[in-house]
Amino acid sequence: MRKLSTLSITNIKGISGKTFQLDLFPNKPSVFVAPNGFGKSSIACGFKSLNNSRINLDERNHHNGNSANLPEIKITFDGTEYTATNSSNSISSFLDCYVINNSVIPKAVSRNMGGFSVATASLEVSSVTLIDTIPEKCDFEYSTSGAKTEFGANGKILPNATSLLSDLEFLYLFDKEIDPLVFAKVRSYKEPIKVVIKEANQQAGTAAQIKQWIGTNILPKLAEISELDKLAKLIKRTHGSDAVDSHLLAIQFADVTQTNTFNGALSYKLYLRDKAFFDQLLASFNTSRHLIETKESGKLKKSLVINFPKADEVSNGQRDILTFIAHIQRARRRFKKTNCILIVDEIFDYLDDANLVAFQYYITQIIEEFKAQGRNIYPILLTHLDPGYFNHFCFNKHRLQIRYLSKDPSLGTSAVHKLVKLREEATIAATVSRYHFHYHPQEGNVESEFSGLGIKKSWGRSHEFYKYIDDEIAKYMRGDDYDSIAVLLSIRIKIEKFAFEKLLDAQHESDFHDVHGTRKKLEFCAEHGIDIPETHYLLGIIYNDDLHSKGDRDIETPLRSKLQNVTIKKIIAELFIQ
Repeated sequence: MRKLSTLSITNIKGISGKTFQLDLFPNKPSVFVAPNGFGKSSIACGFKSLNNSRINLDERNHHNGNSANLPEIKITFDGTEYTATNSSNSISSFLDCYVINNSVIPKAVSRNMGGFSVATASLEVSSVTLIDTIPEKCDFEYSTSGAKTEFGANGKILPNATSLLSDLEFLYLFDKEIDPLVFAKVRSYKEPIKVVIKEANQQAGTAAQIKQWIGTNILPKLAEISELDKLAKLIKRTHGSDAVDSHLLAIQFADVTQTNTFNGALSYKLYLRDKAFFDQLLASFNTSRHLIETKESGKLKKSLVINFPKADEVSNGQRDILTFIAHIQRARRRFKKTNCILIVDEIFDYLDDANLVAFQYYITQIIEEFKAQGRNIYPILLTHLDPGYFNHFCFNKHRLQIRYLSKDPSLGTSAVHKLVKLREEATIAATVSRYHFHYHPQEGNVESEFSGLGIKKSWGRSHEFYKYIDDEIAKYMRGDDYDSIAVLLSIRIKIEKFAFEKLLDAQHESDFHDVHGTRKKLEFCAEHGIDIPETHYLLGIIYNDDLHSKGDRDIETPLRSKLQNVTIKKIIAELFIQ
């Protein structure tokens, strides 16, 4: 298992030079989170510009649009570094890459009307080229009678291999899992198989009797020919043949791989599989009034493409999921190496819940496929949305690997973080929950308990703790370094205090403290006639963060990411100025 340790990007679009500590394990979905403008699309652009020999970067995508800023990508896998520049690429020797990003492009059509030029703008969805060049139609060279004759005296034992040659799923798996070049090697394949066939032809009896003898005497020898044994197991898995028939079919198929038409016939069969997949996919997913289908395009070297209607004639969700699945299948065709990276660049931020599930389904499929093949894939979704707010991001079997790209290791850890980790301690739990993490006009005091737990003693008095978090909100507003969890709590306390002080009934004031959760406290006050500003609810994106420590969950990075948002900071400023 290869761990993707670090990624460095230099001089690509908005990134002049950044290194990310990732520590990603393969065959698990990953989410890279960063605010808009951080450079997520610069990462996607860099990988999309990779070809086999170098980074072929468009001039406008050099950092600051200056072609003198030479691009570079470095990836480290378990201590081994691979690098791509404008003149070299060692990454391609180890890794296949594929990028899926937004396919909507603006288009203007100019028309001449009475001497005036009138431009009409529209949004169009780029066609997706599924297959660059459609292979020529070609058939495999095989006949049952010819195979039996070539086998020798006991050719009658060979099962008919015709069904294998028309099984598109088997051929697809063969292309992914088996190396046909092995069957051309004399010492490792041809000589040992010749010995086995000679022994089989020396036996007398019916086909069933000879097969039984092979099962006892020859099968262990066949199993030692590793690539043939892999092929036989694939045949058994897809066709349900017994061990002897699977190996006899494998021998025949191995011979077919050495014919002149094999590569052409295999390419054409794989094309038919892909076209059938796309046609079925489009029929099942297309619910628009427009016909969306695959088409062969071009005169000499034909391509298979999907043409979409204009963006305003098909829903965003439908467009995104169709293009995504089409690109997934194209990526499957492109992925030949053991290690592959699939980058999805922020095109699913607006998918509805059902399409988010569909997205996860296809990511899971490709992960399972790679695992079955003993290969590694790193599916990476680039987004500005915190996955904690994706109600339907529900990967279960494959645990999400979330990396916050904007995390700054130079920033100190929140001093309040220790209190969060220890808040469930029996000696302080009730007091902290009631007096420290929510507003209460009376002061809770657990100074001695805090001291015993190694928490700052003065914070044990809740109103002293309020002073600390208020100091931190002041730092945040000035642009100084700040304690992010303290800022969260300061916002929470301020909003709860505002609502509480509007209550006029003593019983309501008492009941307020028994309501759990800031939003529910606000709703309680609203039910009793208090006018709560809408911005107080909007800031729930900050104060509703779950401050219950769960293992090594990173609370601070996503919180800081939200606090950096210009609009969020403006709303917070208004809260503390009023």
